[in-house]
Amino acid sequence: MTVTLKYFGSLVDITQKKEEFFLVEESKISLSFLKSKMEAAYEELKNANYNIAVNQSMCSLDYTIKDQDVIAFLPPFAGG
Repeated sequence: MTVTLKYFGSLVDITQKKEEFFLVEESKISLSFLKSKMEAAYEELKNANYNIAVNQSMCSLDYTIKDQDVIAFLPPFAGG
């Protein structure tokens, strides 16, 4: 299955990408597993503070990723 990974804010600086496609060879993986994979690929993510949204909704790390999901890595943000 293929998922789209999107990075925002300071996470673009870490990954040097705004978006990438990620091929998942396993049939069932959790968001936690994907997070670990991305932190292995981009070491600086381990020290970054960020949240993860799937298909524009915040999800827990035990969410099971589905084919064609859009996964956004979001740095902390504030607004008013």
